[in-house]
Amino acid sequence: MKHCILLIVSIAQIVLLTACWSSTPIENLNMEVAVALDVADETVIEKKFDGKCGDYSKRDRISATYQFIVPQGAVGSKKEGAASRNFYNMTETGDSIFEAIRELSLRTNREPIGHHLKVIVIGEKLARSTKLSELIDFFSRDNDIRPSVLVLVSKGKAKDVLNNVLPGQTPAFVLEGIFGNRDRSLRIWDPVTITKIVGPLRGKKSFLLQNVIAAENEMKFAGAGIIDGESGKLSGFLSEKELEGVVWLTGKGKGGVLKTHKDDTGRLITYEVKAMSSKIEAVVEDGQISFNVKIESKGRYAETFSTAGERLDAAFMRQDDMELEKEVRELVGTVVAKMQHELHADIGGFGKTLRIQHPEAWRKVKAHWDQTFTGLPVHLEVKLQIEEYGASGTATD
Repeated sequence: MKHCILLIVSIAQIVLLTACWSSTPIENLNMEVAVALDVADETVIEKKFDGKCGDYSKRDRISATYQFIVPQGAVGSKKEGAASRNFYNMTETGDSIFEAIRELSLRTNREPIGHHLKVIVIGEKLARSTKLSELIDFFSRDNDIRPSVLVLVSKGKAKDVLNNVLPGQTPAFVLEGIFGNRDRSLRIWDPVTITKIVGPLRGKKSFLLQNVIAAENEMKFAGAGIIDGESGKLSGFLSEKELEGVVWLTGKGKGGVLKTHKDDTGRLITYEVKAMSSKIEAVVEDGQISFNVKIESKGRYAETFSTAGERLDAAFMRQDDMELEKEVRELVGTVVAKMQHELHADIGGFGKTLRIQHPEAWRKVKAHWDQTFTGLPVHLEVKLQIEEYGASGTATD
């Protein structure tokens, strides 16, 4: 009996613990790491193919640029000049994203896989003309693609962002990695994934996507794109300074730099943010809605730019606290005014606060919230504290 049991277990192990029967050598795969979506604009090579009977009946709505990494050991990956560029891009134009990726099967023997997709960048013209829900539909349905893929917009052509030629760097990984610098800059927005997009789109709520721009084959995070809740399309952009105001308003910053000039002397004050928080309170009195925003921060001097040699005592530091508080109030006040009077969109979380704190009042205004928000009072309170000044005890050392 014991021998029979061992035989059965051995047979089960042979059947269940075999190698991956459906595996494909990595050299035969195209591993997608980034996708750039733009309005239809055939590349030079696509046009040449069309001229040689390589065309196919289609309306050409979207140009999709796929960035693939070059597997080490793949045939041709060691060629001269390829060592510093470990990726390549392919663009295909078609009626849909799915069609475009399948069209690549006519140009390469390597099967594209989306398991390692990191980022999707959407060009401005396409984002303004097509609903975001339609653009991410394929990515949210495909089982190979993770819902943690980051989504960004680009003020310009999205495919230009994927042409970063810095030695040894892959644009997809650079884009993903820059979000890790949120402890160093207040002008980087909270990373938005496919998962985070679905809710606001279905709820018709406006939200922000990080904007990335390209120039001279380099990239830069520059402000944010505004996705309108009603249309589901890109409606405009926030500048870097306006995005900084939203970061203070929402308290989503992890660290960075705040600078201002002292009114009476023009002295530059540079403050390193070590911590920040923001609390929005919704007030409903006699049917009237208003908001109180309390912002707090603690940090340290980065630079004081003074030639007078003043000692950094409590009185000196408190004066600088007040100057910095004034700067934060201006940043936040400016972007709130833009939300209400220019964008007509709540991208600061005021509606969410009202829904949680006063659900009855929210039910009365949620159907037309963005328009209601334009006329509501928003009161700001800012408290900032310089806790340390580094190794120097004066403003000149």
